[in-house]
Formats: sequence, structure tokens, C-alpha cells
Amino acid sequence: MTTISAADPRYATALEDTVDTGKLFRSRSLREFEETLFCHTKSFPISWDTYWDHNDPLRDVDEAAVPVLCICSADDPVCGPPNHFLPTELFHSNPYFFLLLSRHGGHCGFLRQEPLPAWSHEVTLEYFRALTDFFRTEERMKGLSRRRASFLAGRRRWGTLPKREVSPSSSLEEIFSWKRSYTR
Repeated sequence: MTTISAADPRYATALEDTVDTGKLFRSRSLREFEETLFCHTKSFPISWDTYWDHNDPLRDVDEAAVPVLCICSADDPVCGPPNHFLPTELFHSNPYFFLLLSRHGGHCGFLRQEPLPAWSHEVTLEYFRALTDFFRTEERMKGLSRRRASFLAGRRRWGTLPKREVSPSSSLEEIFSWKRSYTR
């Protein structure tokens, strides 16, 4: 990383009451920049380890209760190679986390070859459509079972009804297994 001294002076003015802007703009690495910006503040200085104890994105990952799509690029110049920064075990063991790892995309760019429009928003929208369809179907199935239960509750039954088994091929829970609990 080259120094950030060529940054717009407006940022220096806006930040000078909070951080040492001279040190910030002389940073030669992303870590040095982040440490100066987030840890060495004038009002509340903290250590790098304390900062990450509070801000680690994986800190509360085992409490995720909704599906999470992570889009990453193998050629990310900021994060580096995926085998160094991606928690691949998380994507194998937690049913709420999905990984889309592309060969190219840079850091948040996700550009196509020609004419270079970004594509990640299209994938994200398709993901939301699939989730919406899944949850809509799940709610419909719950509604059917509630109606069936309330209908049968009002009838006097002398015998027991055989439990109807759902065909495995039509079971959405086999495809989407969000309901599995995840523990470390």
C-alpha cells in the first residue's frame, strides 16, 4: 500500500480532532491505517486486540438465525488468498451461511469481463428471491397444518388417523436445512 498522503485535505480537517491525521496519512499498510483510525483515537484509545475482540465479524456467528450469503473473490487484493482469510469450516458446518467464491472480482468490484458491469447485485437479488420463495412456501405449509389441526380438533374422533408422510422429494427441509441448530 502506498502512503495516503495524497488524500483530500478535507478529510484531514474533519478527522484531526479525533485521530493523529499525520500518522494516519503516513500509513504504509492497511493494518497501520486501521489501527491508527480505530484504535489510536484521542478520546478512547484501545489496543488492536481489544478492537478486534469487539469487532470481529465472526464473534457472534454461532448466533445467526437467518441465512447469510457471503460473496468473495479469489483475487481480492485487500484480503488476500481465500485459504488465508475465509473461514471455510463455517460454510461446511453452519446451515445459515452460504459462500459464493468467484475467481475474479477484486475487493467488492465483482466486474464482468465485457463491458465490465458489476454482477454481485444480480446474485444478491436472486438469493433474496429464493429466500422469499422458500419462506413463503414454509409459511403456506404451516398454514395448511394449522388449518388441518383446527378442523380435526372440532370433530369427534373415535379412532386414530394414520399420520400422512411427506414424500422426501417434495420436502423443502431436505433442500434447505435452516432449522438445524449450530453449536461449536
